Amino acid sequence: MIPKADAIKDRLRELEEARDLIINTGIRVNRLSKSVIYSVIRDDWGSAERYMREISAEVSKLMDLVKKYPLYYDRALVSFQEYAEAYIMYAYNKDGRIPSVDEVGVDEVSYLNGLMDFVGELSRKATEEMIKGNLNYALRAKEVMEGIYMDLLSMEFKDYDMRKKVDYVANNINWLNEKIFYKTLPAAQPPGSG
Repeated sequence: MIPKADAIKDRLRELEEARDLIINTGIRVNRLSKSVIYSVIRDDWGSAERYMREISAEVSKLMDLVKKYPLYYDRALVSFQEYAEAYIMYAYNKDGRIPSVDEVGVDEVSYLNGLMDFVGELSRKATEEMIKGNLNYALRAKEVMEGIYMDLLSMEFKDYDMRKKVDYVANNINWLNEKIFYKTLPAAQPPGSG
């Protein structure tokens, strides 16, 4: 017989319920993160603000859960990264600044992964703005992306996945540079018009 078998069984059920709640809350955070980002890209600030309120409440619940059940922190890690990405995208486009890790309120690894993912969304937003004729937005975004990249290089990550994401940032800068280059070329003249 196992000593305290009933207490162990009860604890296992509690942990299973906590794990499921963490996973389901994380799924809501991930979905809301994308909603915030897409709203910002479309300049739908009413929706972006509503989604930010919702995601902040869900992240607060998630943080409380992983504090109570640290065994499942790894189940929440991606959701914290997604939240950081959405928070940074929102703050940058609303206030023109990159919020600090303390302001975002997640751990440093989640913050940096979210920041690196933000670069991809910023590149997307810059492309949308260029389509609308707003080249200045793209040029400012490129400067921000390059600054983030230089800071990331100085961190000399040992973790392979983090190093791969630094390459992702570099690729987004190159991609945006190419789009800016083509946007700034003079329009092609029809043959014989010159």
